[in-house]
Amino acid sequence: MSGDLFEFQRHDLEDILSLSEIALNCESMDDLQQEILFKIQQTVDAESSVYFDVVQTSLGWQFVNGISYGVPEKAPKTWCDHYQTIDPFTINLLNHLESGDKRIITTADTINPSDYVRMEFYCDFLRPQSIYHMMVVGLPSDSKPVGLIGLHRTSGAPAFSPRDVSKIDAMVPYISAAVRKIKLSEMASERQEIIKALSGDLHHNGVLILDKDLFPTFLDDHAREILKAPAHQGHDIIRTINDFLPPQLARCCEDLRQKANSSRNDKTEHRADFTIDHEAKKISGSVCAYKTKAGGLYFLICFKAQTGDLMTGDLIRPDNLQKFNLTRREIDIAHLISAGMTNPEIADKLFISVRTVQNHLRSIYRKVQVHNRTSLLSRLMQ
Repeated sequence: MSGDLFEFQRHDLEDILSLSEIALNCESMDDLQQEILFKIQQTVDAESSVYFDVVQTSLGWQFVNGISYGVPEKAPKTWCDHYQTIDPFTINLLNHLESGDKRIITTADTINPSDYVRMEFYCDFLRPQSIYHMMVVGLPSDSKPVGLIGLHRTSGAPAFSPRDVSKIDAMVPYISAAVRKIKLSEMASERQEIIKALSGDLHHNGVLILDKDLFPTFLDDHAREILKAPAHQGHDIIRTINDFLPPQLARCCEDLRQKANSSRNDKTEHRADFTIDHEAKKISGSVCAYKTKAGGLYFLICFKAQTGDLMTGDLIRPDNLQKFNLTRREIDIAHLISAGMTNPEIADKLFISVRTVQNHLRSIYRKVQVHNRTSLLSRLMQ
Protein backbone atom coordinates (compact mmCIF):
# COMPACT_ATOMS: atom_id res chain seq x y z
CA MET A 1 0.00 0.00 0.00
CA SER A 2 1.45 3.37 -1.04
CA GLY A 3 2.00 6.22 1.43
CA ASP A 4 -0.37 8.52 -0.49
CA LEU A 5 -3.18 5.96 -0.40
CA PHE A 6 -2.67 5.43 3.35
CA GLU A 7 -2.84 9.16 4.01
CA PHE A 8 -5.96 9.46 1.84
CA GLN A 9 -7.79 6.70 3.69
CA ARG A 10 -6.75 8.05 7.08
CA HIS A 11 -8.02 11.50 6.13
CA ASP A 12 -11.41 10.04 5.20
CA LEU A 13 -11.61 8.16 8.50
CA GLU A 14 -10.76 11.30 10.43
CA ASP A 15 -13.57 13.16 8.67
CA ILE A 16 -16.05 10.40 9.50
CA LEU A 17 -15.05 10.17 13.16
CA SER A 18 -15.02 13.95 13.58
CA LEU A 19 -18.49 14.35 12.13
CA SER A 20 -19.93 11.46 14.17
CA GLU A 21 -18.61 12.98 17.40
CA ILE A 22 -20.12 16.37 16.54
CA ALA A 23 -23.48 14.83 15.61
CA LEU A 24 -23.84 12.67 18.72
CA ASN A 25 -23.02 15.61 21.02
CA CYS A 26 -25.74 17.87 19.60
CA GLU A 27 -28.70 18.50 21.93
CA SER A 28 -31.24 19.99 19.50
CA MET A 29 -32.21 19.68 15.84
CA ASP A 30 -31.16 23.27 15.16
CA ASP A 31 -27.68 22.57 16.49
CA LEU A 32 -27.45 19.30 14.58
CA GLN A 33 -28.48 20.81 11.26
CA GLN A 34 -26.13 23.75 11.50
CA GLU A 35 -23.19 21.75 12.81
CA ILE A 36 -23.20 18.88 10.33
CA LEU A 37 -24.59 20.24 7.05
CA PHE A 38 -21.71 22.53 6.11
CA LYS A 39 -19.15 19.95 7.25
CA ILE A 40 -20.74 17.29 5.01
CA GLN A 41 -20.78 19.76 2.14
CA GLN A 42 -17.06 20.39 2.59
CA THR A 43 -16.28 16.69 2.88
CA VAL A 44 -17.28 15.97 -0.73
CA ASP A 45 -16.54 19.44 -2.17
CA ALA A 46 -20.22 20.17 -2.86
CA GLU A 47 -21.00 23.74 -3.86
CA SER A 48 -24.34 23.95 -2.03
CA SER A 49 -26.49 21.84 0.27
CA VAL A 50 -29.89 21.55 1.98
CA TYR A 51 -31.27 19.63 4.95
CA PHE A 52 -34.89 18.76 5.81
CA ASP A 53 -36.44 16.94 8.74
CA VAL A 54 -38.75 14.19 7.51
CA VAL A 55 -41.94 13.47 9.44
CA GLN A 56 -44.41 10.67 8.78
CA THR A 57 -47.88 12.07 9.41
CA SER A 58 -51.38 10.67 9.16
CA LEU A 59 -51.51 11.84 5.53
CA GLY A 60 -48.03 11.03 4.24
CA TRP A 61 -44.43 12.25 4.37
CA GLN A 62 -43.80 15.86 5.32
CA PHE A 63 -40.51 17.75 4.81
CA VAL A 64 -39.97 20.57 7.32
CA ASN A 65 -37.38 22.84 8.94
CA GLY A 66 -35.27 23.18 5.81
CA ILE A 67 -31.89 24.91 6.11
CA SER A 68 -29.35 25.45 3.36
CA TYR A 69 -25.90 26.67 2.39
CA GLY A 70 -25.12 28.18 -0.97
CA VAL A 71 -28.65 28.17 -2.44
CA PRO A 72 -31.11 31.08 -2.64
CA GLU A 73 -32.73 31.84 0.71
CA LYS A 74 -36.25 31.01 -0.51
CA ALA A 75 -35.29 27.83 -2.39
CA PRO A 76 -36.11 25.33 0.43
CA LYS A 77 -39.61 26.78 0.88
CA THR A 78 -40.15 26.92 -2.90
CA TRP A 79 -39.20 23.24 -3.11
CA CYS A 80 -41.64 22.36 -0.30
CA ASP A 81 -44.48 24.38 -1.82
CA HIS A 82 -44.14 23.50 -5.50
CA TYR A 83 -41.55 20.88 -6.42
CA GLN A 84 -41.22 18.15 -3.80
CA THR A 85 -43.94 15.98 -5.32
CA ILE A 86 -42.24 16.00 -8.76
CA ASP A 87 -38.66 15.71 -7.51
CA PRO A 88 -37.47 12.38 -9.01
CA PHE A 89 -34.62 12.09 -6.51
CA THR A 90 -36.83 12.30 -3.41
CA ILE A 91 -39.42 9.88 -4.78
CA ASN A 92 -36.72 7.42 -5.86
CA LEU A 93 -34.92 7.66 -2.52
CA LEU A 94 -38.08 6.99 -0.48
CA ASN A 95 -38.63 3.79 -2.45
CA HIS A 96 -35.02 2.69 -1.90
CA LEU A 97 -35.24 3.37 1.84
CA GLU A 98 -38.38 1.28 2.12
CA SER A 99 -36.68 -1.70 0.48
CA GLY A 100 -33.50 -1.12 2.46
CA ASP A 101 -31.19 -1.50 -0.53
CA LYS A 102 -29.83 2.06 -0.77
CA ARG A 103 -29.79 5.28 1.26
CA ILE A 104 -27.93 7.54 -1.19
CA ILE A 105 -28.70 8.29 -4.82
CA THR A 106 -27.01 10.54 -7.37
CA THR A 107 -28.00 12.10 -10.67
CA ALA A 108 -25.98 9.52 -12.58
CA ASP A 109 -27.83 6.50 -11.15
CA THR A 110 -31.31 8.05 -11.09
CA ILE A 111 -32.12 9.47 -14.50
CA ASN A 112 -30.90 9.53 -18.09
CA PRO A 113 -29.09 12.84 -18.86
CA SER A 114 -31.17 13.54 -21.97
CA ASP A 115 -34.41 13.11 -19.99
CA TYR A 116 -33.04 15.01 -17.01
CA VAL A 117 -32.38 18.29 -18.83
CA ARG A 118 -35.93 18.31 -20.23
CA MET A 119 -37.67 17.77 -16.90
CA GLU A 120 -39.75 20.54 -15.35
CA PHE A 121 -37.96 20.02 -12.04
CA TYR A 122 -34.56 20.64 -13.62
CA CYS A 123 -35.54 23.43 -16.04
CA ASP A 124 -37.67 25.46 -13.60
CA PHE A 125 -35.98 24.78 -10.28
CA LEU A 126 -32.43 23.40 -10.49
CA ARG A 127 -31.04 25.17 -13.55
CA PRO A 128 -31.85 28.72 -12.30
CA GLN A 129 -29.72 27.83 -9.25
CA SER A 130 -26.89 26.49 -11.47
CA ILE A 131 -27.38 23.02 -9.95
CA TYR A 132 -26.76 19.98 -12.16
CA HIS A 133 -25.11 17.14 -10.18
CA MET A 134 -27.16 15.90 -7.21
CA MET A 135 -26.44 13.58 -4.30
CA VAL A 136 -29.49 12.96 -2.11
CA VAL A 137 -28.94 11.28 1.25
CA GLY A 138 -31.65 9.66 3.33
CA LEU A 139 -31.20 9.33 7.09
CA PRO A 140 -33.18 6.19 7.91
CA SER A 141 -34.65 4.76 11.07
CA ASP A 142 -36.13 1.28 10.60
CA SER A 143 -36.39 1.82 6.82
CA LYS A 144 -38.21 5.11 7.32
CA PRO A 145 -36.57 8.49 6.65
CA VAL A 146 -36.03 10.91 9.53
CA GLY A 147 -33.92 13.39 7.58
CA LEU A 148 -33.00 14.29 4.01
CA ILE A 149 -29.74 15.89 2.81
CA GLY A 150 -29.17 17.27 -0.67
CA LEU A 151 -25.64 18.00 -1.96
CA HIS A 152 -25.15 19.88 -5.23
CA ARG A 153 -22.55 20.70 -7.89
CA THR A 154 -22.76 22.81 -11.03
CA SER A 155 -22.61 21.39 -14.58
CA GLY A 156 -18.99 22.52 -14.88
CA ALA A 157 -17.93 20.42 -11.88
CA PRO A 158 -17.33 16.65 -11.96
CA ALA A 159 -20.14 14.29 -10.98
CA PHE A 160 -20.17 12.81 -7.48
CA SER A 161 -17.90 9.77 -7.52
CA PRO A 162 -18.40 6.33 -5.92
CA ARG A 163 -15.74 7.41 -3.38
CA ASP A 164 -17.87 10.45 -2.46
CA VAL A 165 -20.92 8.25 -2.03
CA SER A 166 -19.04 5.69 0.10
CA LYS A 167 -17.64 8.38 2.36
CA ILE A 168 -21.05 9.94 3.05
CA ASP A 169 -22.62 6.49 3.40
CA ALA A 170 -20.18 5.73 6.23
CA MET A 171 -21.37 8.88 8.04
CA VAL A 172 -25.10 8.16 7.69
CA PRO A 173 -25.48 5.77 10.69
CA TYR A 174 -23.96 8.32 13.07
CA ILE A 175 -26.10 11.20 11.79
CA SER A 176 -29.24 9.05 11.79
CA ALA A 177 -28.58 7.98 15.38
CA ALA A 178 -28.16 11.60 16.45
CA VAL A 179 -31.38 12.66 14.71
CA ARG A 180 -33.28 9.75 16.25
CA LYS A 181 -31.96 10.51 19.76
CA ILE A 182 -32.93 14.19 19.58
CA LYS A 183 -36.35 13.53 18.05
CA LEU A 184 -37.23 10.87 20.62
CA SER A 185 -36.31 13.21 23.45
CA GLU A 186 -38.29 16.11 22.01
CA MET A 187 -41.22 13.85 21.10
CA ALA A 188 -41.47 12.42 24.62
CA SER A 189 -41.56 15.90 26.14
CA GLU A 190 -44.06 17.30 23.65
CA ARG A 191 -46.30 14.22 23.79
CA GLN A 192 -46.70 14.55 27.54
CA GLU A 193 -47.63 18.20 27.18
CA ILE A 194 -50.09 17.50 24.38
CA ILE A 195 -51.73 14.65 26.29
CA LYS A 196 -52.11 16.92 29.30
CA ALA A 197 -53.76 19.59 27.16
CA LEU A 198 -56.06 17.08 25.43
CA SER A 199 -57.22 15.54 28.68
CA GLY A 200 -59.02 18.78 29.52
CA ASP A 201 -61.44 18.28 26.60
CA LEU A 202 -62.88 14.83 27.20
CA HIS A 203 -66.05 14.90 25.17
CA HIS A 204 -64.50 15.43 21.77
CA ASN A 205 -65.39 13.31 18.77
CA GLY A 206 -62.25 13.65 16.68
CA VAL A 207 -58.80 15.11 17.21
CA LEU A 208 -56.49 16.88 14.77
CA ILE A 209 -53.04 18.16 15.74
CA LEU A 210 -51.24 20.62 13.45
CA ASP A 211 -47.69 21.88 13.72
CA LYS A 212 -46.66 25.52 13.43
CA ASP A 213 -46.98 25.38 9.63
CA LEU A 214 -50.49 23.86 9.87
CA PHE A 215 -49.25 20.46 8.74
CA PRO A 216 -50.98 17.50 10.42
CA THR A 217 -48.92 15.54 12.92
CA PHE A 218 -51.91 13.52 14.13
CA LEU A 219 -55.33 12.86 12.68
CA ASP A 220 -57.65 10.25 14.15
CA ASP A 221 -60.33 8.39 12.19
CA HIS A 222 -63.17 10.56 13.52
CA ALA A 223 -61.44 13.79 12.45
CA ARG A 224 -60.58 12.27 9.07
CA GLU A 225 -64.22 11.46 8.49
CA ILE A 226 -65.43 14.89 9.66
CA LEU A 227 -62.99 16.70 7.34
CA LYS A 228 -63.29 14.18 4.48
CA ALA A 229 -59.50 13.90 4.46
CA PRO A 230 -57.86 11.45 2.03
CA ALA A 231 -56.44 8.19 3.33
CA HIS A 232 -52.64 7.90 3.48
CA GLN A 233 -51.33 5.72 0.65
CA GLY A 234 -47.80 4.35 1.13
CA HIS A 235 -45.10 6.95 0.51
CA ASP A 236 -47.39 9.82 -0.43
CA ILE A 237 -45.76 13.20 -0.01
CA ILE A 238 -48.07 15.82 1.44
CA ARG A 239 -47.74 19.44 0.49
CA THR A 240 -50.54 21.21 2.32
CA ILE A 241 -53.50 20.47 4.56
CA ASN A 242 -55.49 23.29 2.96
CA ASP A 243 -56.97 20.83 0.47
CA PHE A 244 -59.34 19.65 3.20
CA LEU A 245 -58.87 22.00 6.19
CA PRO A 246 -61.80 24.45 6.15
CA PRO A 247 -60.59 28.03 5.53
CA GLN A 248 -62.47 29.28 8.61
CA LEU A 249 -60.60 26.78 10.75
CA ALA A 250 -57.26 27.78 9.24
CA ARG A 251 -58.06 31.43 9.98
CA CYS A 252 -58.90 30.51 13.57
CA CYS A 253 -55.46 28.90 13.91
CA GLU A 254 -53.78 31.96 12.43
CA ASP A 255 -55.63 34.24 14.87
CA LEU A 256 -54.41 32.12 17.78
CA ARG A 257 -50.88 32.13 16.34
CA GLN A 258 -50.91 35.94 16.42
CA LYS A 259 -52.12 35.93 20.02
CA ALA A 260 -49.41 33.45 21.01
CA ASN A 261 -46.68 35.44 19.25
CA SER A 262 -47.81 38.78 20.67
CA SER A 263 -48.36 37.51 24.20
CA ARG A 264 -46.21 39.39 26.70
CA ASN A 265 -46.38 36.72 29.37
CA ASP A 266 -45.37 33.06 29.56
CA LYS A 267 -48.86 31.76 28.85
CA THR A 268 -48.56 28.46 26.97
CA GLU A 269 -52.18 28.06 25.84
CA HIS A 270 -54.49 30.22 23.74
CA ARG A 271 -57.91 28.68 23.13
CA ALA A 272 -60.93 29.50 20.96
CA ASP A 273 -64.23 27.75 20.16
CA PHE A 274 -65.54 27.48 16.61
CA THR A 275 -68.70 26.55 14.71
CA ILE A 276 -68.30 26.45 10.94
CA ASP A 277 -69.99 25.07 7.83
CA HIS A 278 -68.14 22.23 6.14
CA GLU A 279 -69.31 19.68 3.59
CA ALA A 280 -72.93 20.86 3.88
CA LYS A 281 -73.09 20.49 7.66
CA LYS A 282 -72.09 22.41 10.75
CA ILE A 283 -69.11 21.24 12.78
CA SER A 284 -67.98 22.70 16.06
CA GLY A 285 -65.22 22.31 18.57
CA SER A 286 -62.25 24.11 20.04
CA VAL A 287 -58.74 25.05 18.93
CA CYS A 288 -55.86 25.38 21.36
CA ALA A 289 -52.58 26.97 20.27
CA TYR A 290 -50.10 25.30 22.58
CA LYS A 291 -46.43 26.19 23.09
CA THR A 292 -44.34 23.18 24.07
CA LYS A 293 -41.17 23.35 26.15
CA ALA A 294 -39.16 22.31 23.09
CA GLY A 295 -40.16 25.61 21.51
CA GLY A 296 -42.71 24.34 19.03
CA LEU A 297 -46.22 25.68 18.49
CA TYR A 298 -48.97 23.09 18.05
CA PHE A 299 -52.64 23.54 17.25
CA LEU A 300 -54.87 21.02 19.06
CA ILE A 301 -58.26 20.84 17.35
CA CYS A 302 -60.98 18.90 19.16
CA PHE A 303 -64.22 18.39 17.26
CA LYS A 304 -67.28 18.19 19.48
CA ALA A 305 -69.68 15.28 19.31
CA GLN A 306 -72.83 16.17 17.44
CA THR A 307 -76.28 16.14 19.04
CA GLY A 308 -77.44 12.58 19.62
CA ASP A 309 -73.89 11.17 19.74
CA LEU A 310 -73.50 8.79 22.67
CA MET A 311 -70.22 10.46 23.64
CA THR A 312 -72.06 13.53 24.83
CA GLY A 313 -73.66 11.81 27.78
CA ASP A 314 -76.76 13.99 27.31
CA LEU A 315 -79.00 11.61 29.29
CA ILE A 316 -77.33 12.44 32.60
CA ARG A 317 -78.96 15.33 34.42
CA PRO A 318 -76.39 17.98 35.45
CA ASP A 319 -78.21 18.73 38.70
CA ASN A 320 -77.82 15.08 39.74
CA LEU A 321 -74.04 15.32 39.29
CA GLN A 322 -73.99 18.30 41.64
CA LYS A 323 -76.41 16.68 44.05
CA PHE A 324 -74.08 13.72 44.69
CA ASN A 325 -70.99 15.92 45.05
CA LEU A 326 -68.98 14.11 42.37
CA THR A 327 -65.49 15.36 41.58
CA ARG A 328 -64.54 16.59 38.10
CA ARG A 329 -62.87 13.28 37.25
CA GLU A 330 -65.83 11.28 38.58
CA ILE A 331 -68.18 13.36 36.44
CA ASP A 332 -66.02 12.60 33.39
CA ILE A 333 -66.16 8.89 34.15
CA ALA A 334 -69.94 9.02 34.69
CA HIS A 335 -70.40 10.59 31.26
CA LEU A 336 -68.22 7.94 29.62
CA ILE A 337 -70.14 5.16 31.38
CA SER A 338 -73.36 6.62 30.01
CA ALA A 339 -71.76 6.39 26.55
CA GLY A 340 -71.41 2.64 27.06
CA MET A 341 -67.63 2.58 27.49
CA THR A 342 -65.85 -0.22 29.35
CA ASN A 343 -63.24 0.38 32.04
CA PRO A 344 -60.30 -0.22 29.64
CA GLU A 345 -61.88 2.16 27.12
CA ILE A 346 -62.34 4.82 29.80
CA ALA A 347 -58.73 4.35 30.93
CA ASP A 348 -57.53 4.82 27.38
CA LYS A 349 -59.73 7.87 26.90
CA LEU A 350 -58.55 9.59 30.08
CA PHE A 351 -54.91 8.43 29.87
CA ILE A 352 -55.13 6.70 33.27
CA SER A 353 -54.83 3.08 34.38
CA VAL A 354 -57.73 0.63 34.59
CA ARG A 355 -57.11 0.33 38.33
CA THR A 356 -57.54 4.10 38.71
CA VAL A 357 -60.85 3.88 36.83
CA GLN A 358 -61.98 1.13 39.19
CA ASN A 359 -61.06 3.24 42.24
CA HIS A 360 -63.02 6.22 40.89
CA LEU A 361 -65.96 3.96 40.11
CA ARG A 362 -66.07 2.61 43.67
CA SER A 363 -66.09 6.18 44.96
CA ILE A 364 -68.96 7.06 42.59
CA TYR A 365 -70.99 4.03 43.71
CA ARG A 366 -70.48 5.00 47.36
CA LYS A 367 -71.59 8.61 46.83
CA VAL A 368 -74.61 7.71 44.71
CA GLN A 369 -75.39 4.68 46.95
CA VAL A 370 -75.59 2.09 44.18
CA HIS A 371 -73.73 -1.15 43.44
CA ASN A 372 -73.59 -1.42 39.65
CA ARG A 373 -73.60 0.62 36.43
CA THR A 374 -77.24 0.04 35.63
CA SER A 375 -78.36 1.41 38.97
CA LEU A 376 -75.87 4.26 38.67
CA LEU A 377 -77.22 5.42 35.31
CA SER A 378 -80.80 5.04 36.50
CA ARG A 379 -80.08 7.27 39.50
CA LEU A 380 -78.17 9.90 37.50
CA MET A 381 -80.82 10.05 34.75
CA GLN A 382 -83.77 10.57 37.12
